[in-house]
This record gives sequence, C-alpha cells and structure tokens, in this order.
Amino acid sequence: MGVQIVVPADRDMSPVADDSPILLRRITDGLDGEPSLHVTEVPAHYHIGAHSHSETEVMIILSGVATVGDAVCPAGTLIVIPANERYAVDAGDEPLTFAVVRSRKASYEFEE
Repeated sequence: MGVQIVVPADRDMSPVADDSPILLRRITDGLDGEPSLHVTEVPAHYHIGAHSHSETEVMIILSGVATVGDAVCPAGTLIVIPANERYAVDAGDEPLTFAVVRSRKASYEFEE
C-alpha cells in the first residue's frame, strides 16, 4: 500500500447498516499487515451503545463533540481505548465525525 490521502470531500460515506443513521468510510481494512482506519459520522444527539472491540484503538474527534464516560471531548481530542474496554459514545448538539485507528482489524462485542 502506498501513500493514501483522503480529504473530507472524498470520504464517500456509507451507512453501517440498512437501518442505521451512522455513516462510515473504511480507508484501510486492517488485513495483511495494514492498520485499520475508518472515519465515522454520527448524527447530533445520537447514542452509540456500550461495546468493546478486540484491539486497542485511537479515536480522533474531527468535528463536533463526543461524550465518553464523564469526559466531554471537542474536536481535536485523542482518545485511547484499550482492547476489550466497554464504552459508549454520545454525540453533542452537532453531528460528530471521528477517525479510528487500530493496529489491525478488530472484532466487536455489543451489549445486549
């Protein structure tokens, strides 16, 4: 894989599921030694329920505000979430956009 540059206008976002308002752009898939990188857009006031994943991730808040636990995280915030740590994310009054970087592809576990 060579240098890959994705500017906001070229993100080409897609719904994560047919019935979901969350949009996602997977930039690298985390396979074959590549890191996993995606950008996610969440509507204002949306709650991403408690979940965990198998790999440590770095979440970078690009725009909007995220609340993670008791922390209010404005644009520019970096959040390190250890593997298998359960957490939830709440979007603020504006749409929330964040990037996630992991060393490889992760599996997810959602709270029932």
